[in-house]
Amino acid sequence: MILSDEQIERYSRQIIVPGFGAGTQERLRTARVAIVAAPAAAETAALYLAGAGVGHIAIHPAAEPRTYRRLVGRMNDLDADVAVEIAAKDAEPAPGVGADPVLALLGDAAAAAVAERLFRARRPRSAILARLDSPGRIAMLPAPPPCPLCADAKLLSAIGDRAANAGVVAMVAVAECLRMLAGVGEMSGPRVIEFTGLATRTAALTRRPSEGVAPARCACETP
Repeated sequence: MILSDEQIERYSRQIIVPGFGAGTQERLRTARVAIVAAPAAAETAALYLAGAGVGHIAIHPAAEPRTYRRLVGRMNDLDADVAVEIAAKDAEPAPGVGADPVLALLGDAAAAAVAERLFRARRPRSAILARLDSPGRIAMLPAPPPCPLCADAKLLSAIGDRAANAGVVAMVAVAECLRMLAGVGEMSGPRVIEFTGLATRTAALTRRPSEGVAPARCACETP
């Protein structure tokens, strides 16, 4: 998608960043992402991604859908070229969009349940998943396997108390999602970053060992 003069002006500060450029901005205009988060976190993430020029954002609500409607209006005011939709609960994926990358910001049990349902139903091709309980964690999954359902870090286990640095963890996750959508830099395999205060620890992510006699396949694996 070729940028118009208006779009070049709008994103000029981003385009001139070394390693970014017009080609990357054009890629963002055609990019799609699904967001799973509580209303406040979804609004922050969507504003950031729409402001950067991500072309299509689908929000999978983890609360009453009406609490997200104001967000759609704000997105239209920010950039009319960005399409924002609130996905209907349990809706069948539209043709060709079932594998959209997912940004999941998990701060409560409702968001975790929506994320699990989405990963089981749609098998996204990539995901950034942030646990906003303590200790804060961000899983970066450029391609399955593993996926959040089978990763050895138990990414979708019960959500605990919100971490003191949850806001920081969420924004790092959103920035990593933008980098993934833009294709800027190389994502070096599945990994998880754990935040403890000001310190971080990075570890590789692999599939959990099978509890049965034979290795069980996960839904994320191709037949």
